[in-house]
Amino acid sequence: MHPTRLSDKANRSERILFTAFEGIQDKNDWVILTGLQLAQHVAGLSGEVDAIVIAPNRGILLIEAKTAEHVEYRDGEWFLAKNPAPTKNPLTQLDGARRSIRHFLRQRDLLLGDEPIARLVWFTNLGRWQFDNATPGDLTFFEWELAWADDLTHPAALVEKTLDAHNAWFGEAENVAVDPTSLTPEHANSIADALLASFTAVTSPADRRRQRLIDERALLEEQEFALELLEMNRHVFFDGPAGCGKSWLVAVSARRHARAGRRTLLTCWNLLMADELRAMVGSSGLDLEVADLNAVMLRVAGLDANPPDADDAWYRGELPQRALEALEQHPERGNFDAICVDEFQDIAGVPVLMRVLAALTTGSDPAAARLVFAGDGGQQIMRARDDRADPLAEARLLAPALVHARVRRNCRVAPRLLQAISRTLARPLDHSCDRMPASTPSSLQVDEVANGRELPALLTALKRLGEWYEPEDIVVLSPFGPQSSLVGRFLAREPENKEERALLELLTGERPVAWRSIFKAKGLDAAAVVVTDVTAEAAAWADEHNLSWNDLLYVGMTRARYACTVLRGEGAPWRLATDRMHVPHREGVRVLGGAMQTPLGILRPGQPLA
Repeated sequence: MHPTRLSDKANRSERILFTAFEGIQDKNDWVILTGLQLAQHVAGLSGEVDAIVIAPNRGILLIEAKTAEHVEYRDGEWFLAKNPAPTKNPLTQLDGARRSIRHFLRQRDLLLGDEPIARLVWFTNLGRWQFDNATPGDLTFFEWELAWADDLTHPAALVEKTLDAHNAWFGEAENVAVDPTSLTPEHANSIADALLASFTAVTSPADRRRQRLIDERALLEEQEFALELLEMNRHVFFDGPAGCGKSWLVAVSARRHARAGRRTLLTCWNLLMADELRAMVGSSGLDLEVADLNAVMLRVAGLDANPPDADDAWYRGELPQRALEALEQHPERGNFDAICVDEFQDIAGVPVLMRVLAALTTGSDPAAARLVFAGDGGQQIMRARDDRADPLAEARLLAPALVHARVRRNCRVAPRLLQAISRTLARPLDHSCDRMPASTPSSLQVDEVANGRELPALLTALKRLGEWYEPEDIVVLSPFGPQSSLVGRFLAREPENKEERALLELLTGERPVAWRSIFKAKGLDAAAVVVTDVTAEAAAWADEHNLSWNDLLYVGMTRARYACTVLRGEGAPWRLATDRMHVPHREGVRVLGGAMQTPLGILRPGQPLA
């Protein structure tokens, strides 16, 4: 659909029509243009078509959307009660638009002459019974050129029925050439590109990136209503699946607390996520510290850096203990009136880290402080399957009166991409609705890669994504770290051929594509993501370390907002027998793609696979 978002100036009938078309499924080769302005109009200075549907191997349908209290037709005269132009013939409007489009396309040698171009007037608020046709034998239109409110529930079927009726009638007419097969998918795309030339000719990946950022920020800001509902509560836990704006809510909460004069800490476990939070709150003179918890503990303990050989015993044992001892001697190094923690599930269940959070509050009294946490129990990919914590229960150990706020509106991942990921991983969606339009362009592409062809497959994927996204908007992810990942191993040696030199330029050039492990990318996102090292060996490694392979893939794939490519090796599973569903069923929350057939029947969300 073009555009993917409805204009604010659209009238009621145009909005209804847009919503109907937005829900069409399984017509991936169709192109639907809405609100197309016809500056090169042969019947006047300018005009507009409410919708144009280009359906390969069927034809082109021009649609005029109308609302009226009722409609009368008699002897060539129309009357649309309570319409701004009650006596204007809607079919005449479409005839003028059809002549203009034919003329425009012929000038560009894009019309063979036998492509069907049909017309349809759609009364979006009326039933057929509200149409009074006083001259049913009139030859100026066919009944199948009119559509009604009942047809909104099956718009694709209506388009096909109208085009089929048009082709059947005019295919028998003398001196009229009609051949729907001449409108091949390639020909249809050429016509669509020409009609959208004023739009597509000036858009580049950079232009699209700017528009995406504007739209994304608007969607996130709409989530702030939750803060207004909860601002009288001292302790809040935002719980929700990937893509619901939890990080944004935590960052905005921290900024609001700081503006209220409270000494505030905004933190998380992930170093890169801390950078993202810092960018969200921006620079200011407020008493607001934004840092990963490791950096906070280093500062409190009076240390400049972690030891070169630091391991988990240091990060989750010795360093937190040193921080606690330092806070006991120097409480002023904490004394936070408000603490906001993103990705709280990474900290929950580690007693010493929970004690550090408590000690960082003013007077080491979390009950007196303002606490805002956000987390998702299904994204504990850094923990063994049998060592997972309940983030909400752990948070209530710090603040028993904690308010549990569920955020379920997907505002980050394109809806069809999210649904495709759900189906691929046989994992239910725990979202209540989507804030992005369902027609938002997106894709999930699984490239089956033969052994030894991983680097050429990565190069192909990056080139394909590079046609639509800036290098800064693409990230390559792997279950492995720098030493073991596909990209890490490649960059550790010299390129051996032309293809590898091209790949090296994409990964290390002036504007390099970023690459990192899925673990480091948790909580972050990118417009486009390539997931590598999806192999049977990687799945076995995850199983050996008691990690959920399905969760790992879910976190990696949902880092993408619009496009995700998975380079899948031969025999790589999407789920292991030891993996478990971590998304509970909740009343009023949709479940898409999560049920699957098993020898025991239907597998439901929350039910173990074995």
